[in-house]
Amino acid sequence: MSEPSEITQSPPINGAAPPSGRTAVPRSVLLIGAAIIALVVVALIVAVALPNRPTDYAADSPEAAFQDFYEAWESGDVEAAYGHLSSTVTAEMTLSEYRRMDADWSWQRDQGRRLVLLNVDVTGERATLHVRVDEFYQGGLSGQRNSYERSVRLVRELGTWLIDEPLLGIEPVPYQY
Repeated sequence: MSEPSEITQSPPINGAAPPSGRTAVPRSVLLIGAAIIALVVVALIVAVALPNRPTDYAADSPEAAFQDFYEAWESGDVEAAYGHLSSTVTAEMTLSEYRRMDADWSWQRDQGRRLVLLNVDVTGERATLHVRVDEFYQGGLSGQRNSYERSVRLVRELGTWLIDEPLLGIEPVPYQY
């Protein structure tokens, strides 16, 4: 008499489906999926963790002049910001008046803001920057955003581009203070 034999199953051959009826996902597909997920995670970390760097403009351009003005004002260097204003503006408003206005408008520095240069029109010694201002509320990108466009006038005096309107940050300020 023969002994009862044990029934065993051999592994699938040539990618055949396993006996349970489920199809096995090829290892290469799993690796590609994991690599894509890893790239997305790294991209998100880089986008969130690295600060946005301002664009570099030619040193003698209207764009660079406005950027220098805005960075000075944003950092609280009111005297340097005032130094980027044209003689027409400074003839109408003293540094002392500009400091007083800055004290009233300094709350702008605490706003989440991004300035995007749309284009620049240069005609001789005058330029107009067209800027989009994006303001972020309630937690930045996950919160609310308000955008508006603004033009900024510049004039070239003695070879230097200067802001030709009274600005604190990006907001115009009336001469009569």
